[in-house]
Amino acid sequence: MTVVANMATYPPRRAGLAKAVAQLAPQVDRLNLVLNQYEAPLEEFAAFPNVHQIIPDTDTKDTGKFYPDVSGADYVLMVDDDIDYPPEFVERTLELFAPFGRGHLAGYHGSLYLSRWDLIRRGKLVRALSYDRSRIADFRQGFRFHSKLQNAIVVDQIATCAAIMHAEDFPPFEFMRDSQKFVDVRLARWCFERSITPIALPKTAKWLGKVDYEETIFHGFTQTNPPDVTEEILSYAFKVKGRGLPPKPCASQT
Repeated sequence: MTVVANMATYPPRRAGLAKAVAQLAPQVDRLNLVLNQYEAPLEEFAAFPNVHQIIPDTDTKDTGKFYPDVSGADYVLMVDDDIDYPPEFVERTLELFAPFGRGHLAGYHGSLYLSRWDLIRRGKLVRALSYDRSRIADFRQGFRFHSKLQNAIVVDQIATCAAIMHAEDFPPFEFMRDSQKFVDVRLARWCFERSITPIALPKTAKWLGKVDYEETIFHGFTQTNPPDVTEEILSYAFKVKGRGLPPKPCASQT
């Protein structure tokens, strides 16, 4: 079994990058490190023989997690440079993912989009009055990577900060390349169009640690609700089979 992890980074994150690489490299067969805006490989990672440093021709931003060739891998993990990963992260993730065969995406940070009626049923009447489908990104239930989740649940969307897929299900870079700053949305669309089920995995609170940086994609881009991104979200939101329910293990895996 070959497990590959893909991470994309850029110079302002260099101070915290070494920690994330040191945490993840011993847990995988290969860590693909996409160095956006760098001109040369980083000397500090020469000590990790399984860290494959890649300098793309152009700045791929967060789509860089889909840039490396994952041929020969069985599983692909998508990881970030601003999360503290425990030493059992990969082992535990593979264990939780084992009941699900091909046709699944799983991770520790997920979203369920909410309709006006969802808000009313939850007693969120003020929020319901302000409901606007053109700002759908503002109306969702988040299952955050640093918060507790008792049981796995099918969601509309999984974030690429701590996620796993079978390599055969992994989207090609050509599909992802123009989704800079909204890769989670594009990945969710890929999954919906191919009947790949997104699953939020259970974990204890703070099992994955949070590293704070001044800028984040959510506050810098996602919250602006760009119309093209909203349209893409609405292509799959509320339509994922089994959303909001426990996932069903594959018959061949039980």
